[in-house]
Amino acid sequence: MHSCARVCSDERVGPEELTELVAIARRHYVDGVSRVDIGNERGLSRFKVGRILQAAREAGIVRIEVRAPAGIDYELSEELRLRYGLRRALAVQAADETRVRGPLGQVAGELLREVVTGDDVLGIDCGRTLREMTGHLGGIAGCDVVQITGMGGALGDTATDITRVVSEASGGRVFSLFAPIVVADSRTAEAMRSHRAFRSTFAAYARVTKAVVAIGAWSHELSQIPALIGDEETARFAASGVVGETGALLLDAEGRRVLGLDARRVAISEAQLRAVPDVIGVGGGRGKTTAVHAILTSGLLNSVVTDVHLARRLLRRR
Repeated sequence: MHSCARVCSDERVGPEELTELVAIARRHYVDGVSRVDIGNERGLSRFKVGRILQAAREAGIVRIEVRAPAGIDYELSEELRLRYGLRRALAVQAADETRVRGPLGQVAGELLREVVTGDDVLGIDCGRTLREMTGHLGGIAGCDVVQITGMGGALGDTATDITRVVSEASGGRVFSLFAPIVVADSRTAEAMRSHRAFRSTFAAYARVTKAVVAIGAWSHELSQIPALIGDEETARFAASGVVGETGALLLDAEGRRVLGLDARRVAISEAQLRAVPDVIGVGGGRGKTTAVHAILTSGLLNSVVTDVHLARRLLRRR
């Protein structure tokens, strides 16, 4: 009786047969030799080699273990991806969900280094987490970088600041937008959009192939937009159902667009953003669950980088 059958049964297997079985298993799983080549070495068919390898697994001689590197919960990521029908979802490990910007920024930066090519035109939004991302872009492909939203937030966190740092890392051309993301009225916004200093930037929006955007919840602490429009208007939008935003594109809890700021935005339009083939949203921490759900439901992006705590809350939603 061959070692395959004997190992799978209760019969005692001798040292010669065990030695052969272990040797074949090592050749395949450790040395990477194909079943056909192992069969040629030992005068066996590839089917018999396959049965021997199966017997080794069933007997516990071979144990196959998939170990994911620390930093990302891969099972949770896959659940989140499937729940929202995304291209990719990354649920980042964070011990303290009040301090998630560093871990999210690191993973977002590593993701851009992985997926961006020299043929891409990379669109950049503003935000504190995206600023953290800029420290993890070493080795990113040499692509053009486009600022897709006007300026907002503190010095260093604006889209202009972040775009400049990203372009320095990539070495490609940079298309900046030295204007506020939201202005007082539609006439001012139109004047900004048509200003000759910004024409090349707005023209580049049609060429953006990948974009990374921040996800903001509708509060002064979790979005840069309320500080630009004031408390009264912020409260009015909250009363109308706004729970979150990305690039001052407002959303209600069901992911429906609220158009209140669109005419005053100096940024990529909703239609242009939806036309970008690969849009990665970054956002996490306490207070952003409803906002992240809204933007994932809206279809404005196809990928998300968030923390494991928020991901679990999203998956518990009905």
